[in-house]
Amino acid sequence: MAQSLCKSNPALPEAAMDLERAKPLRAPVLIAVGVDKPADARVLHIENICAAAAAVENLLLAAHAEGLGAMWRTGPAARDSQVKKFLGFAPDQELIGFIYIGYPDMPLPPPDRPSFEDRTIWME
Repeated sequence: MAQSLCKSNPALPEAAMDLERAKPLRAPVLIAVGVDKPADARVLHIENICAAAAAVENLLLAAHAEGLGAMWRTGPAARDSQVKKFLGFAPDQELIGFIYIGYPDMPLPPPDRPSFEDRTIWME
């Protein structure tokens, strides 16, 4: 992941590289989620991506229900061919996220969320 970041910014300071190297270690479990290209021509690639994203959301909900902290992250490394290869993904597979899972150090308050009314239009 650090090498991926360095490709886009070769003059990156060593401290920034160290931060990037530490990212995969910030939780005891890191799951990389990839999506296969459809084997059946009748299946749209976006359907596979949506199914994988829904599975990740269910994973996050299940982790939180068990008292675990879970976070979904992507970033440039998710699109880097060397990162994909290192993780065992084929070049044409989409890497849709890195899921960090572990026990939180402290209880986290629920985030402030804007009301749905700000983004909902009712049509009759």
